[in-house]
Amino acid sequence: MLLSGVYAVSKNDVAETAGATAIVPPAAELSPSAVRLADEAAFETPLPSVTFAGKGPEAQLIGVYRLVADQRMSEALAAAESLTRQFPTFKLAQLAYADLLAARFAPLPAFGGKHTRQASGAQAAELTVLRDEARQRIRALQERPPEGAVPDEFVQLPPSTRYAIAVDTTRSRLYLFENFPSGLKLINDYYISVGKQGVDKLVEGDQRTPLGVYFITDRIDPKALEDRFGAGALPLNYPNAYDKFRGRTGSGILVHGVPSNTYSRPPLDSDGCIALSNEDLLRLSTQLPQRDTPVVITREIRWVKGPQINESRQAFLDKMRQWQEARLRADRPTLESLYASTQSASVMALDNNKAKQRLVQPVTAIDNVSVLTWHDDKNKMVVTFRELFGTGKRERERVMRQYWSRAESDEWRILAEGPVR
Repeated sequence: MLLSGVYAVSKNDVAETAGATAIVPPAAELSPSAVRLADEAAFETPLPSVTFAGKGPEAQLIGVYRLVADQRMSEALAAAESLTRQFPTFKLAQLAYADLLAARFAPLPAFGGKHTRQASGAQAAELTVLRDEARQRIRALQERPPEGAVPDEFVQLPPSTRYAIAVDTTRSRLYLFENFPSGLKLINDYYISVGKQGVDKLVEGDQRTPLGVYFITDRIDPKALEDRFGAGALPLNYPNAYDKFRGRTGSGILVHGVPSNTYSRPPLDSDGCIALSNEDLLRLSTQLPQRDTPVVITREIRWVKGPQINESRQAFLDKMRQWQEARLRADRPTLESLYASTQSASVMALDNNKAKQRLVQPVTAIDNVSVLTWHDDKNKMVVTFRELFGTGKRERERVMRQYWSRAESDEWRILAEGPVR
């Protein structure tokens, strides 16, 4: 019996008689050896005693899996039935329920029960993506972040940044952190779908999700969206200044929901956006501020405990502070020395009068500094900060963002920058 790509009856417990599979006792009477984790090597370890926040559909599905692992089959069946009644469009839950019902009378040959051998075309394709979704959900349970760990991609976050998001595309998972005075804390995580063609977006229409550091720019009401975007959308600032510097094209990258006739989508199923269930999207969007929440999208998050300030990272922080100190002094020669070579498009922008005026304009303070990175594009840092200028009632502020790169010369330089607002 393979339950939603997770559990299987041991082959030793399946008897073949005259070419037909023998009937086995009802599931509630199966021996402890009758059910085991599916034979994929990645899933041969017991389910850890970790719970997801809340009592949402995913937490309930994991509860079903645990009941099966504990041989409490009647309870698992009742829990699966309850879940499908609450969320009838949750296809993975429906399949788990169907497998549990069928397993009461005979062992199931594979994922999806008896339908697996008969499936073809669209049905076979749907079973494949449901299996992928099941594996990713179970993987999120088995490969939990270490207790107290945070993404290495979050180099520095100011108190003004209340929340931060890290997306692990390999695990189909979005992690939400809250920034407390004591430091970042993981407060929730969600199953997600990304682009049909995977990640590392390069051009318009390639159906890939971009990798990098992005920021939520707004919140779009579902009334202004087509049904395929579900319960709303959070736009990201793709393409950002660094994307444009690299010649990447495309637009309209969102964190959004799913159509009203489904609960979730396969791991690779969007046109480049990040899709969550509508329930998860609503929970996330109502919790976040209207804009500026950082979203780091990477193939695989590097989890660390405590600040990781190695020699390379310290060299960058020193260079960043050198720029900020020169900015406060309006020291243009030092400032210009910290930009990339004059062949860079970002430096050519310094030749226009507006950029020159900004560099020599005195600022009274630089604060709210955040530093983020992503490991898919080595030696890149994204710095966001606030500049204060003017005095008294005429004091003004401007939020700036810089994209730094470390070249072969091992020197950090600014590739692109510009005002956020």
